[in-house]
Amino acid sequence: MINSVTIIGRLGQDPELRTTENGTSMVNFSLAHNEIRLVNGNRETTPHWFKCIAFGSLAQLCVEYLHKGSRIGVSGSLKQRNWEADDGNKRSLVEILVKDIEFLSSNRSNGTDDES
Repeated sequence: MINSVTIIGRLGQDPELRTTENGTSMVNFSLAHNEIRLVNGNRETTPHWFKCIAFGSLAQLCVEYLHKGSRIGVSGSLKQRNWEADDGNKRSLVEILVKDIEFLSSNRSNGTDDES
């Protein structure tokens, strides 16, 4: 089966570095992709948010070079997590398991380059 996703967007917050139980570095971040369309002759922008997770040296690069507003492209696969919340309800989340990142704005960018 094919499980592949590629998307360009902007980070919603700084990447959060954590370490797994076996000592592997990992980061979580949200990526916003703006859908732009014309409605009755007016341009409407709708953001779509995607949860992303990266491991190892890729996680370290994210922490070093990315910040809220950074424009990046990510490629990877979709992964679904299921768990039971404290209130007993079942929860589910689909994330992008990042395999490759393309840095599309400089480390000093203030988010004023091209829209995603």
